[in-house]
Amino acid sequence: MQNLESLLCPEIKIQNVVCTADLKQKIDITSFNEYEFLRSNLDLYTCGYVKDDTMVGNTTVFASGKLISVGTKSRKQAINELNKTKKILQKYNLIKTVRIEPKVQNIVARFDFKKRLPIIKLAKTLPRSIYEPDQFPAIIFRIPNTCSILIFASGKGVLAGAKTIEDLNAAIFELKQYLKKFL
Repeated sequence: MQNLESLLCPEIKIQNVVCTADLKQKIDITSFNEYEFLRSNLDLYTCGYVKDDTMVGNTTVFASGKLISVGTKSRKQAINELNKTKKILQKYNLIKTVRIEPKVQNIVARFDFKKRLPIIKLAKTLPRSIYEPDQFPAIIFRIPNTCSILIFASGKGVLAGAKTIEDLNAAIFELKQYLKKFL
């Protein structure tokens, strides 16, 4: 099976994948600090965290059994880390055996066109966009049903809210259509 990230437009680099799952059972997070790779500070947050030496990101674990993986660089990595969290919790008998169904909630990526952009002109031509330089130095360009793009004068930007590689590619393709005369 081909790695989906290999299908990503070359100027896009994934920064963070947020993926969730549900263990469909309650978890005693009050005991997390007794185990290796588990931690919690219940005075600050009503959740625990799982991170072993091989994990890129970490997984937040709620007493309800909900999991959130953050900090990974691919969908596959996020799913692997959710499954690793499940195995660690099973190892310590904190949960019963369960099959999880990971779901990508958000992919954040960056891009660089390696060319400065005339941001004021661009702001006037982009539909569904907001540019308020006194409040934020980037154009906020919304792509319906996919994601939002922050576009900076440096030619760099951030894509947020995507759920798939296809969403990222479609968003950058649409942006490039408007940027043709500027790139």
